[in-house]
Amino acid sequence: MTHSKAAPPPVRRIVDEGLLIAISAVRMAVKNAIIVGALREHSDYDPARYARAAQHELHVLARQNEEYGKRVRGLRKVLARSGRVHLLTEDERADISQFALRRRVHKKLALALDAVAADDAQVARIVEDARQAASAEIRDAVSARLIRLAIDRRDPDYEERRAERIEVFKLVNLALLKAAHSARNGTAHNEY
Repeated sequence: MTHSKAAPPPVRRIVDEGLLIAISAVRMAVKNAIIVGALREHSDYDPARYARAAQHELHVLARQNEEYGKRVRGLRKVLARSGRVHLLTEDERADISQFALRRRVHKKLALALDAVAADDAQVARIVEDARQAASAEIRDAVSARLIRLAIDRRDPDYEERRAERIEVFKLVNLALLKAAHSARNGTAHNEY
């Protein structure tokens, strides 16, 4: 009975999957920056600011992949020089091949990340997806807070606290309506 090793997936597929993961991480970083900008800094939504942030994150990931590629190349050289090829174990020869594959993947992924960073349309798409995710997260947090503010009308303090709850409800609802209107009209002015 012979055991055959599964062939590694093509480099292009590995790079494409790595790129999707990296773009997802960048989108999350930009989403978090939008939320912090809105809630902590009280700054208006500025697509150019977040596009620069997305490009920066993409370039950081590209440089990391270049460094990983160099490190893997060095490991491959050390292993290849550690003994004559015929003296290496089967696992060591497989490691040399694996290091070569990993180096190619890191190199191509760095190039792909730089290409995305240079493509204004792709960066704008990342930023828009991040903005939508940030808006949804803030909306969900506000909705959860409103639910926590709900009081049963049979509560003895219901009448006393009714005016306060109505005022809070109006403020939150107006903010949500304004955000929804801005999102629909593309003005994306953030009043959170």
